[in-house]
Amino acid sequence: MKTIWLLVITVALGLVFYLPKEVGRWWTEFNNPETITIYKPIGDSPDLSAVVGFTAEADEPVDAKAVVERLLEGLPGNYGIWVDQGLAIKADKVYTAASVIKLPVLTAYYQAVDAGNLDPEEIYTLVEADRWQYGTGNMQNQPEGTKYTYREIAKLAANQSDNMGAEVLIKKLGGYSAAQRTVNGWGLTDTNLKENETTPEEIGDLLKRLEEGKLLTPDSREELFTNLTNTINEDRLPAGVPSGVTVVHKFGSEEGVVNDCGTVMAKKPYVVCVLSTGINAGEAEVVLPKISRVIWEWLGDK
Repeated sequence: MKTIWLLVITVALGLVFYLPKEVGRWWTEFNNPETITIYKPIGDSPDLSAVVGFTAEADEPVDAKAVVERLLEGLPGNYGIWVDQGLAIKADKVYTAASVIKLPVLTAYYQAVDAGNLDPEEIYTLVEADRWQYGTGNMQNQPEGTKYTYREIAKLAANQSDNMGAEVLIKKLGGYSAAQRTVNGWGLTDTNLKENETTPEEIGDLLKRLEEGKLLTPDSREELFTNLTNTINEDRLPAGVPSGVTVVHKFGSEEGVVNDCGTVMAKKPYVVCVLSTGINAGEAEVVLPKISRVIWEWLGDK
C-alpha cells in the first residue's frame, strides 16, 4: 500500500512540475502562428484604365486627382488623401488614425533611443497590469513573465501592429502626456495619441521628414523602415505598385476605418497617406490599391 501511495505522490509531483511548462509552451506556440502576409496586387497591371474600370490617364497631378476623385464618387463616408508631390483631398481634416497612430509613437521611441534615454536591449517582462484586452498582436496573449527587448516590442508594434506593444512603448516613454509633447514638438498639432486622431497631411509630413533623414539617426531610421516593410498587411498601398517595389507603410483598421500611409521607394520616393472614416470596409479595401496604382502611374519611376 505504501508503495502505491509513493507512486501516486511521485506521479503527482511530476505533473505539478511538468504540466505548467508544457501548457506554457503550447500556449505560446498556439498564439504565435506563422505570420501570414496578405497580398492583393494590382500594381503589375500595365493598363490603368483596366484597373480603375474607366478610361483614365494620370501622367499629370491634375489628371491623377481627377481619377482618384472619380474612384471615390458615390462611396459612403469620407476619404482624406495627401501626396507629397502636390495632391490633397480633404487632407487637413481630422480622421480616426486607427493603428496609423503607431507611426508617431514609434518615431518618439526611436528618438528616445537616439538621445540615449532608452536602451533598446533593455528587457521588458510582461505583467498582468499591462495586458491589453483587444485588438491586433500576439503580446496580449502571452503568459505573464514573457520577456522581450524593447527593440523586439518596437518591431511587433510596427510590423504586426501589436496594440499591447505600442502601449508598452508609450508607458516607457513616460505615458501619453510625455509622448504627446514630443509629437506636438514636431508640429503635429492635430495628431492626438490618446484620442487616436490625426490628419493625412500630418502623417504624410512625418513620413516625408523621416525619408529625408530628419528626426532620427540613420541607424534608427533604417530599423524603423525595415520594420514597416513587408508587414502582415500588404493589400493596400503596396498592392498598387509593381512587384519588387518597396513600400514603407503603417496600416490601420477599425469599424468604418481603413487606412494606409507610406513611402513608396520609387526612383524618386514619394509619400502617400490615405485616411478614412464612416466607410464600407469592403469597398475601401478595393479602392485603396486603385488609388495607389493611380499615383504610381503619375509618379512611379519617372
